[in-house]
Amino acid sequence: MIRIEMLGDPLLSGPGGPMRGRATYKRRLALLSVLAAARGRPVGRERLMALLWSELPADSARHSLSEALYVLRKELGDGVFVLLAGEVGLSPGHAWTDVDEFERALDEGRAAEAARLYRGPFMYGFHVSDAPEYERWVDGERDRLARLYARAVQGLAEAAEAAGEPVEAAEWWRQLAAHDPYSSRVALRLARALRAAGEGAAALRHVNAHAAFLREELGVAPDAELLEFAAAVRAEAVPAPVPPPPLPRHSAAAPAPEPPGEAADPAGPAAGVPERVPHAGSPPGHEASAAPVPARSSGGTGPPGAAAPPSPPARGRRRARAYPWAALLLAVALLLALRPPAAAPPRYDPRRVAVMYFEDNSPAGELGYLARGLTEMLIHELGQVDGLEVVSRNGVKPYRDGRLPLDSVAARLRVGSMVEGSVQRAGDRVQVAVHLVDASTLAELESRVIVRDMGDVIALQGALAREVSRSLRRRLGREVRLREAGAETRSADALRLVLRAGEVRDDAADVARSRDPADAAGARVLLARADSLLAAAQAADPHWSRPAVLRGWVAIAAAEMLDQPARPDRLRTAEALANRVLQRDPGRPEALELRGAARWSLALRRTEPGAADRDLKEAERDLRAAVAADSSRAEAWAVLSSLLLARGRFAEAGVAARHALRADAFLADADRMLLGLFFGALRGADYRLAGEVCAQGAGLFPGDWRFVECRLTLLRADASRAPEAALAWRLVADLEQLDPPARAAADGRAYAPIYRRMVAAAVSARAGDTARARLEVQRGRTGAAASGDPQSPVALAYDEAYVLALLGDRAGARARIREYLVARPALRPMVLRVPLLRGLVSGDAAAGTPAGSGSAPGPGAPAR
Repeated sequence: MIRIEMLGDPLLSGPGGPMRGRATYKRRLALLSVLAAARGRPVGRERLMALLWSELPADSARHSLSEALYVLRKELGDGVFVLLAGEVGLSPGHAWTDVDEFERALDEGRAAEAARLYRGPFMYGFHVSDAPEYERWVDGERDRLARLYARAVQGLAEAAEAAGEPVEAAEWWRQLAAHDPYSSRVALRLARALRAAGEGAAALRHVNAHAAFLREELGVAPDAELLEFAAAVRAEAVPAPVPPPPLPRHSAAAPAPEPPGEAADPAGPAAGVPERVPHAGSPPGHEASAAPVPARSSGGTGPPGAAAPPSPPARGRRRARAYPWAALLLAVALLLALRPPAAAPPRYDPRRVAVMYFEDNSPAGELGYLARGLTEMLIHELGQVDGLEVVSRNGVKPYRDGRLPLDSVAARLRVGSMVEGSVQRAGDRVQVAVHLVDASTLAELESRVIVRDMGDVIALQGALAREVSRSLRRRLGREVRLREAGAETRSADALRLVLRAGEVRDDAADVARSRDPADAAGARVLLARADSLLAAAQAADPHWSRPAVLRGWVAIAAAEMLDQPARPDRLRTAEALANRVLQRDPGRPEALELRGAARWSLALRRTEPGAADRDLKEAERDLRAAVAADSSRAEAWAVLSSLLLARGRFAEAGVAARHALRADAFLADADRMLLGLFFGALRGADYRLAGEVCAQGAGLFPGDWRFVECRLTLLRADASRAPEAALAWRLVADLEQLDPPARAAADGRAYAPIYRRMVAAAVSARAGDTARARLEVQRGRTGAAASGDPQSPVALAYDEAYVLALLGDRAGARARIREYLVARPALRPMVLRVPLLRGLVSGDAAAGTPAGSGSAPGPGAPAR
């Protein structure tokens, strides 16, 4: 029996487990999704062709459909389809689909079973970009099935409420809130169910998290009904005042009893604790603090905080004589009443983190071992980060039973950030939900759900811990930067503009990763917009240095997206902005870091050896001064690593790259730092480390072409392993998909596709395929000349020299490497460390060196 699961991530399974291969190609999965949604009813071939191959002529579409059906029969079994005249259907005896089972369960009144089958939206994350009719159909089916699921879960929640089962009701409302996080109605129903289950603190946390989510995602304030509910829950959380103990009786006759005083108002906040209420104007994820409420006396009339009315004088004197301690009690009460209001609870540094033990939500508690293991591995992962202070597992163990409210745990551990999570099982898969919480406000900063196949538990724990750690570190970084920015300026306008510019820069980075050439221009437009916002921030607060420094980094980012001739102007702009800050504050480390990066990039474009050497020395001096003043400057360490590589100091470069990785607590620039470490290891001939770093980058940044390219570069550099020409050309094909030549050219990296083929040509030459290698050399010359980029022939000179040296043409290799070094004199020391080329340039004053990657030179990456 073949299992076809389309609710959530598409998944095909057979008797041996999940299936891979030709059956999982996009069009074939799309075809199966249409047949699965038909629930056993046959679908006309014309309908399938119109959905999936509408862009093709009728004959071609018919052929494509027949081919897809043929491949699927081969992969899934001959009996999987029922083929009728002009129609296709899935055979119920050979194929089980979750869509059919989900709708059948609903039809038969098995709502709970249907809810368990719904792993997520129909064909979640699946797209066929050149099949618009299919995309529209999927959107309609996705919406229809989502509504059925929501209706079923709401019915289950309301049935549990009617049966007096608030805990079960809360679980169903929780599922619905995850399904529809924008619904304040659902958020309120969940919060009410939690309060009914005796979990008032959890109800309040959920309301706060939902309010923060609305502000952050939609920019709207929460509903008034939610705020009223939160206020009511806070009022309930305050315990009624405890009456004082009865006075001790003496052997003498007791005095007449006092008339009882009025009880203190039990509806207010706890004594001395400021009441936190969400405020529509607060930044997302924060709460505004109301004025602290003074401590109340334990009895008496009058306003809160006032002393109890005095007793009649004669009676008071008798009590003072008979009960000397009563005067002391009265004095203490007066002191409490007159003390200043309690300060707001401290906001601890968000970099101090507590990872609470994850909950096991599996039906029989079968995943307890995984919840514990994942918690402890995550504590270990985060504990390795220099910029974080993580509470040890022994520190959080006393609170693993969940009896104390989260805010009380945060106060005891003195943490600014907390991590909560849960694990549960869904068939053969495990689902991990993780929440990052601001410990001061209990606002949820980040929420993530990860689903993985059950397998090797140790490997699964490690993979989940690493993935969760990456996500949390990035989100913590945003929170830390937000607080740092807010502490540096008193201008709300300047702060708002800087934060907005940061969002636009992030958008530009996302657009820049697109494979579409047209998006390169879009990324440059966004960077120009970010620069305008930062210029306005400078004007709003001329004494704040951050906007000028950030403008410098925007200029460097823009330079990397421009053609080579246009880059120096942007780099000189970055240098001038750094100088402006350093004139006011000569030791400012972030300005030194910026100027060093700009000077390093400018040095690579110098053709005069003396000027290039001067720029390199000045850049190194700036960067070393920056890390001496602040060793946490990850960017400065990364650029210094690249500079040292260019100067042939590979061991020092490796040390700097490791400093960069350790200092980058929030993974802001881990991609470039890993590449720096990769090239340091590569130039130092530590190929094992280079391979490990390349694989680590591929794991951290899946789909990033640079961590495919580093595998290719390693195949050329590592002469100790047998040449793998077939693998090299497969990697070239992968790179042409991940980073198409047109996209690379639009991004100012016209030489990148040529570089990759030249690297593969070198591997072919080592493997003895000299004809292929010589052909690629000719193709490279033609491509570099036609690229329109004057730097492409320069870069080609190095790579061609490498191939010619492998082919035994030493004269040709020497001529080409000399051309390269005339254009890149700053890189001579690095070339002299390349064994294959050293003999070609030794003693030659006109020598320089290669770059290890096809991407354009720039700060933090080796130059070409």
